[in-house]
Amino acid sequence: MAKKQINYKIVCDTNVFINYLQKEEQTVSAIVNIGNDNVVMPIISALELCKGTGNKDELKEIQEFINCYSSLQLNTKGVELALELIKKYHLAYNLGLADALIAASVIVADLQLFTFNVKDFDFISGLKLYFPPNLSKIKRKKS
Repeated sequence: MAKKQINYKIVCDTNVFINYLQKEEQTVSAIVNIGNDNVVMPIISALELCKGTGNKDELKEIQEFINCYSSLQLNTKGVELALELIKKYHLAYNLGLADALIAASVIVADLQLFTFNVKDFDFISGLKLYFPPNLSKIKRKKS
């Protein structure tokens, strides 16, 4: 019997897509469980994936991959929130620009973020993280 897919949108961080492209078994299983129609790719992740290519063939493959998913675009509210997150967290937690933009976009859209780099996000107030049931290796924020 096939696992039941979830029925809400989950935003995936760039590292999730990289693991998926590398056919990492647990990541592939988590994405299958979420369902391609429920996976959302931040525009920042699309940019990072394109930037990581080394030639035209790789770029074409990544562009086709990106087109398989709904896109989470930046908007004014998200950019303004990202600026606030940078001001609040970059000195204490070394929050990076891409992570701030992804987190802000997820918060504004009121979605959850699936990432393997929980430590890069777990201090951000208002950000909801998604923990796939099959991936116990992801470290949850300490209570």
